[in-house]
Amino acid sequence: MIRTIVKFALFVATLASAQGLEAQNSYISQQDCLLQDYDYFFRQLEQIHPDPYSAFGGKDGFDKAVKRLRNELANCDSLTPNDIHVEVTKLISALHDGHTYIGNAKAPKKIEDQWVPLKFQVIPEGIIVNGYTPELKALKGAMLCEVEGKSLESVLDRLDKLVVSENRYGLMGYACRNIGNTNTLRQLFPTFNKNQISMKFRMTNGKDTLVSLPFYPNGPFWENIVWTSTDERFPHKNFEYNFIDDSKQTMVMCINSIVSADIPNLESYGLKSDVIVADAFAKMLREMKAANSQRLIIDLRGNHGGWTMIMYAALYELYGKRFMDTDLGMHYATKVSEGWLKKNNTTLEQFNQNSGTSLKMGDFIERPSNISSFDWFMCADMNILKAQNGEPIYTPREIYVVTDVHTFSAAFHTAYMLWKMGAKVVGVPSGQAPNTFMEVTLFKLPNTGLECSVSNSLQSFLPTDHPMAKTFTPGIQLSYDDYRQFDFSKDAELLFIEKLTK
Repeated sequence: MIRTIVKFALFVATLASAQGLEAQNSYISQQDCLLQDYDYFFRQLEQIHPDPYSAFGGKDGFDKAVKRLRNELANCDSLTPNDIHVEVTKLISALHDGHTYIGNAKAPKKIEDQWVPLKFQVIPEGIIVNGYTPELKALKGAMLCEVEGKSLESVLDRLDKLVVSENRYGLMGYACRNIGNTNTLRQLFPTFNKNQISMKFRMTNGKDTLVSLPFYPNGPFWENIVWTSTDERFPHKNFEYNFIDDSKQTMVMCINSIVSADIPNLESYGLKSDVIVADAFAKMLREMKAANSQRLIIDLRGNHGGWTMIMYAALYELYGKRFMDTDLGMHYATKVSEGWLKKNNTTLEQFNQNSGTSLKMGDFIERPSNISSFDWFMCADMNILKAQNGEPIYTPREIYVVTDVHTFSAAFHTAYMLWKMGAKVVGVPSGQAPNTFMEVTLFKLPNTGLECSVSNSLQSFLPTDHPMAKTFTPGIQLSYDDYRQFDFSKDAELLFIEKLTK
């Protein structure tokens, strides 16, 4: 099962667990407890991760980096769970693995979070303003060029050493969420201690403007943010779909999260859905077939993932047996570890017996690169699919899939599979790399109880020298002028496709 965790969001532990460190053992200091958790995290990382060493130049380099940071933390006057999270994140940023992270304690920081009154969006050419307070309306659609006198590129280079990202677009996605945050700015600029931030923007008229922006604490001021517009003809709820033209030639389906109501124990993973994906997709395709509709647009923007195998049924309904016969090039090598076996409720002996293998701890399991069997499908009623007898319910003449930096994990897999089947990809490159680490094993740190995640599989979709091995670039990308033409609408990519097809 390929289970996905939201790319840049971190599991949060309660303040009570952080405060309870001292109470659990009066003979062990809070600092010692935190250092024990530090050691536990890196033991798990070494056991579970497919390749924890290469990013550090080998095992010796990894060991030295981990030991060096531990010594620094041990010599701190006071150590908090937040310190552990920040410093470990800096260290593992070298992995460029969006599925591996250490939990973040919801504990008070030394200085309260404050924010500039702007929201940002990644487009192929950079970062633009797509949300603002009324007095900053002139910045709508403006391109961010500099922060505190430093070019955006140099700021991103600094940020790359502080956070986990898989490619430049993922890094820009993180910047959009945090570039206006005081605590992030203090990491980027160690001497920063001001009540405002200097940012340079390229305005819609092409002129550069330097702006000093104030900071606001978390609170009601966010309610005053004005967002760029949406087009209500387009669906915006999960697995919602509708025709956007009177002739019923163009169908749009929105997919915000890849979860399905027929998956048991969904709530135990913190997820919920009232839609059975295979049913929704089949119904949509039958409506398209009845109307002889020629065009399907699948909107995966803002979709952080779910379970990849849920979408196999939908793609089988769309393409029939051709989907199963196509070599998708999706290669996975899963590392066997205690954590991975525990996640799958088995032991090494049981797994070897059931699969007819003689694997040892640390060995890798290779998975076929195509979906050759219904056994891989995650669908409650397979009889419905088998009744198709290999034929698609309906395959429209044109299929488009729309991505942005947040199209991550299972959502990225869906975009990739559609692309391999011949769909046209439109929008912004995903923050996930095609060749990367994948499929998480979760665990808790023994003292703080913080939730952590480590990838247990190596994913390889493209040759290592392929120009898209690290950045999945859409075949159709909008220019800044295109976004401006659509008044920087949140649905600019969909409006662009509509114009393109006309």
